[in-house]
Amino acid sequence: MLTRWVVVSAMSLSAVAAQAALCSEELANQVTKSNGKGAAKALAPVATAQDLAVPADAALNPMAQLQNIAREASRRSAQVGAVKLLADAAAYDVDETRGAALPQVSVTGTVGPGASRSTGIPWASGTYAGATLNVSGLIYDGGRLSQLTQWRRELAKAATFTAQSTREQVVLETISTALERNRYRQQAQVYQQYTRKMACLVDALQQIVAEDRGRASELVQVRKTQAQAEMARDAALTQMRQTEIRLRKLIGEQIGAGDGISAALGQTLDTGEVLRLMEQGSELRQMRAQSEASERYADAMSAALKPQVNWVVSSTAGLRGETKTASAQAGLSVTYSVFRGGSDQAAAAAASRRAESARQQYAELLASRAARVSEVHEAAVASFDRARRFVDILKDSDKVRAATFQQWSQLGRRSLFDVMSAEGDHFNLRIAYVNALHDGYQANAQLRSMGESLSTWLGIQGL
Repeated sequence: MLTRWVVVSAMSLSAVAAQAALCSEELANQVTKSNGKGAAKALAPVATAQDLAVPADAALNPMAQLQNIAREASRRSAQVGAVKLLADAAAYDVDETRGAALPQVSVTGTVGPGASRSTGIPWASGTYAGATLNVSGLIYDGGRLSQLTQWRRELAKAATFTAQSTREQVVLETISTALERNRYRQQAQVYQQYTRKMACLVDALQQIVAEDRGRASELVQVRKTQAQAEMARDAALTQMRQTEIRLRKLIGEQIGAGDGISAALGQTLDTGEVLRLMEQGSELRQMRAQSEASERYADAMSAALKPQVNWVVSSTAGLRGETKTASAQAGLSVTYSVFRGGSDQAAAAAASRRAESARQQYAELLASRAARVSEVHEAAVASFDRARRFVDILKDSDKVRAATFQQWSQLGRRSLFDVMSAEGDHFNLRIAYVNALHDGYQANAQLRSMGESLSTWLGIQGL
């Protein structure tokens, strides 16, 4: 009996050793392919070669890919187009208000039956035709129209900055979505390699179990882990496809999805630099313009309480039958509201409060944005620090898993549980490394957006 056990054990170790070289070679091939040098082969039906293949645009310059993505997203966005139209409308509002301060000319024409009578003169009736020309101009209004014009100008500036801010939001969303797609795609690649390693163990254990039925439970354990790895891979692929749908909505299918953009977002900006550029960002400039507009409107409401003085020239000419009439007038028109129930004062006070509210909102936004910059910067630094640490840990993890597999497959000194544990820890570390890197890329994209803006950095601000 002892002799038979020794023989079976020797045959089991021989079978495992035969498969060990194949598993190592398979893993090496997958590592090479995960670096973008090929597409995975012999995948499960749910994970096709197209899912894990590297798109052709990955060979492009990272900055060029970012520019292509940002430009296409800006061009296709209906939201960006809508706010641009609102900015154009605000510019026309400025012309409308400015035109009210220029001389106003109007002509009125009248035609129809009529009658007239003067003392000592009998009734005269017949068809009457007349025309009146009125020309008027502003002399003094306490600065009301000037302040209203400046109010419209500030609103137009705010609308322009809103358009820029909206475009920046679209660009940031698109780049973040592309980064998320890359995250899930790389996760799927790691899980696919894990699945293949478990498949190698399954093949080895099938040969062992053929010789030693007592180890059938080990085969069941490996198959269970293989199935779990496949489920994790399929979940990552599902998330990748869902992200691709969102990305397709943003940039269409004319250009690639930006698999190589990560390299351009590897540099973390200094906090001081971001804070210095932050106040030149479109969102804060929009708030400043709105605050200034509120102040100008409050000044206009106060000026409306003062007398309004205009010069007026009017001329009227008429014809009734054979009789022609003409008259002309010139003078000043003075308007002053003596009492309107306090509504004018209330409107001025309300406008003043809104202006103060806008100033406080700007101060609050500036403070919260500065705090947010520090948070995102800390997140970026911490993410890349974790990634660097994972690199060192992965080197040791790879040595441990290789030694554990060798001791199990060739020497029989380790249990299958040790092998499974080493493999699981290693691939979990690789997933954590992928997540840490992409968390850093996402944070760097946000820092760029909060500073000089991604659109400015990519040179598409003129779109």
